[in-house]
Amino acid sequence: MDQIDSIRKIIKETNKYEDLYNLPLTLYQSSNLLAEHSKNLSIGIFNVPCGGFGDVILTKTFNDYLVNWYPNAKVRICTTGPQKYRSIGITDNLIKLERIDGSIYDDAECSGFDKLKFKQVPRFDIMFVVPIINYTFNYNKFKNLVPYSNYFNTFTMSEYNGDFPPYTLPIGVGGDNLGILFNDFKAKQQTLIKKPYALVYIQPSPAWGVHARYCFLSYLEMICNKYSKKHPVFQMIIPEWIHEDINYDNNFYRRVKKVVEKYFKNLTIVYPDEEVSLFEDKSSRSKLTLRGDILPQKREIFISLMKDSVNDILVTGDQSLTDIISCCKYKIVWYQIAPWKQGLAKKLSQHLPNKYFNTYKTSCGTIDSISLNINWKTFMEKYDFRKKGKKKINTIITANYHQNKKENKNLFKDLVEIIQKSRKPSLVLKKLNDRYPPKKTKTKRKTKRKTNKAKSKSKAKSKSKAKSIN
Repeated sequence: MDQIDSIRKIIKETNKYEDLYNLPLTLYQSSNLLAEHSKNLSIGIFNVPCGGFGDVILTKTFNDYLVNWYPNAKVRICTTGPQKYRSIGITDNLIKLERIDGSIYDDAECSGFDKLKFKQVPRFDIMFVVPIINYTFNYNKFKNLVPYSNYFNTFTMSEYNGDFPPYTLPIGVGGDNLGILFNDFKAKQQTLIKKPYALVYIQPSPAWGVHARYCFLSYLEMICNKYSKKHPVFQMIIPEWIHEDINYDNNFYRRVKKVVEKYFKNLTIVYPDEEVSLFEDKSSRSKLTLRGDILPQKREIFISLMKDSVNDILVTGDQSLTDIISCCKYKIVWYQIAPWKQGLAKKLSQHLPNKYFNTYKTSCGTIDSISLNINWKTFMEKYDFRKKGKKKINTIITANYHQNKKENKNLFKDLVEIIQKSRKPSLVLKKLNDRYPPKKTKTKRKTKRKTNKAKSKSKAKSKSKAKSIN
């Protein structure tokens, strides 16, 4: 079967129009990647940060993968926030995206691609948009930024367990997701706090749901119950919003006090500028200190803080979760579920497995989970993007090489044009056949083969005829 016939076969077997975006990947999925396929290949990674550093870290990790996997290629990051990448160690191969209207407010965070421009449009062979959050990717809007972009050279990566498919690279847990982007860390050793201590890194309400305080109190009770006897002098790192709420909200302070006083005789909170005793018993050395003077920190120090903390750790956000799994495989991670991350939490509850992730009421920790033990090794073997994702990207690069060969270039140029101007696989097939008519096959004339019985009858007739003539 020649190439055009293989393409027709794929189109005939395609049910969803969006699946045609991956037609070259399907066509070349059995082809092996060769070194020449990535030689002098130009790859662009597009990222518009939208709140925090999570998307930036994800993009950096993906960039590091590509640089390591394909040393013959040139990889560049196109972003509205190059300064964020410089702060985490990427200083080269950054291209700044600017607002068309000239606005520099908030570094153009969360801007749509149709609102952005280059000073000079660079040329890429392959483009990855990382990650797609809270919207379905629109190729037409992206073409406003990169006019030569099309379905066959522009690929999308979801956020973890994204809700707005289709994605070329759906990342996350369960189903067809390609896993998690793990890291190999070389973190700088922290000297900010002595062991033993617990670490809390969660977000306040209402942005992350109404359960932020409930989440902290659940974790606090579990930690006090689990560690107070083993460590009568104990510390807990907390984010700024928690120590502010304790200071300004008497109801929240009383709830914290009610939990702690069952396990410790003294409770102190350290603010950035002072240390305050919330209740004390000078006759006892039993003491919990809440450390509100440590966060935030640079990522390398934060990872070191995670490493040195006790096994139970409470975080929120995809990247913090990924960092813990990457750096600290023995940790028991407790997770503040953001309203838009319930899907990820449920998949984690099934595949870690950790039944407590199934609901926000227990995902931050519970006394019932004191004896919980998680085997990260099995999970990491199954959901490591470096295995599943690399295979998919190899296919993308191989397909790019073949469709840009001299003898194939016009065919794929026509094919992507046909797909972009159609909305049904059947219509794509019709237009393709109009432009590249299928070869007519010669049909052989069918003749009936005589059976042995028929042959013997025929011979008998011939003999009788001969006799009658004689």
